[in-house]
Amino acid sequence: MFSFTLFTMVVGIVQPPWHTSYDEAWTRAVREKKDLVIYFRGDDKHDDALENKDVKKRLRDFVCLKVPASYEYKGKRLLDYDALDDMNGKPGLAVVSLHDTKLTHHNELISAHPFVGSRYSWVPDYGAREIEHILDLPARATLGQRSMIYAIWVHPERPRSIFGVAHPAFLGHAARHSARQASMRNQHHADLIGTIGRLEGEMDKGLGNGSEVVAESWGAFVGGENVLEASFSCIDAWRHSSGHWGAVSREHTYFGYDISRSSSGTWYATGIFAD
Repeated sequence: MFSFTLFTMVVGIVQPPWHTSYDEAWTRAVREKKDLVIYFRGDDKHDDALENKDVKKRLRDFVCLKVPASYEYKGKRLLDYDALDDMNGKPGLAVVSLHDTKLTHHNELISAHPFVGSRYSWVPDYGAREIEHILDLPARATLGQRSMIYAIWVHPERPRSIFGVAHPAFLGHAARHSARQASMRNQHHADLIGTIGRLEGEMDKGLGNGSEVVAESWGAFVGGENVLEASFSCIDAWRHSSGHWGAVSREHTYFGYDISRSSSGTWYATGIFAD
């Protein structure tokens, strides 16, 4: 993992300045304890969305870097670093976690949104609304967790499971069980009764109406997927199962989502819910 950075010119208070140097941007984000948004610009197609007043308002909470997709860092194109592998080398929007050094994913990518089309027809193109969603995702969540939440957020049927609280205990279970499925290369449910009991212990409160959904992507068969496309794949699988979709569609008090890739390239997702 290489460390993330940029240059700044302060030009007023309506919108944070777009830096043009990685090192100076990274340094400022660490100093101000803010996450870093990187706009890898390919053309002007998405410029207007980033100038939207609601997007600009949200960007005040970040340090912002705008560079061409060809931008080089230490003699290598920034998009070609392994840390940015989920950008697929394409123009788009990335977010790096820098606001809290105690997070296990500090200085790591937490959102990867290459501006490319999905093979799922229901996935929207990137406009102001979609960028708002990216910037509103839970700041303490990981790349897999944020990718799954985003994929549900943009589904045209507006599933309500993400309207609850993305509780750390639930996110933790989703991360562990997704990793467990990936390590075993086997899609399966956790022991729900035992899981809810452990969550009650972690939260020191009683929980009701617990449920869990799991899925696997088609990455092993189509040549590989990045984390976001795999998330779309798993959401699409749940949409074609009435039982799974019922849990994903309903609003719950608490929820957690995550996704993990196996050594074969297949991704395994978990959603956990309770009231």
